[in-house]
Amino acid sequence: METKVKDTGKTKEAIKQLQADMRALQAALAASREAPAPAAAPEPAPKREKGDAAVSYSVSYRTPGVGEMKIKNVTESVTAAQIARVTDERVAAIGDAVSSAPKISLLRALLGKEGESAAVLGEIASLTTGSLYHHLRDLMHAGLIDQTARNRYSLTDHGNRVLLVLLALATAP
Repeated sequence: METKVKDTGKTKEAIKQLQADMRALQAALAASREAPAPAAAPEPAPKREKGDAAVSYSVSYRTPGVGEMKIKNVTESVTAAQIARVTDERVAAIGDAVSSAPKISLLRALLGKEGESAAVLGEIASLTTGSLYHHLRDLMHAGLIDQTARNRYSLTDHGNRVLLVLLALATAP
């Protein structure tokens, strides 16, 4: 037994309205992706109790990507309690990752770039293939770089911050 429902035209109108709403949302989303992001003001450091030691720093850098490069502002404030929870292994991994001039050369070669081939990185840092991949592995283990494709590497956000803070510290007298 079939039951037929009489369509009064309201269903078609509702579908047309939904389609129009979807097109408007898609257009708004596309426009928001094309509009440059407003520069974010650095967030204030979290309120600390008297005597609570902390390290604070702010880093601004350009992030590569499809189309226009964007400026990323990062403000970090770390309390003594947070510092106490960091393992010695984590500190050693980052320390090892930035412990030699060739590793710093590799990080600098990736600064501001979307990705770079291993061959180009080896040339820039004057490394043999074996040494190059050893250093790249250390940098990836520390979370400072990612392998974005086969034999292509880029800095992570963490790697950008670490490199820029190190370079800033190296300029101090």
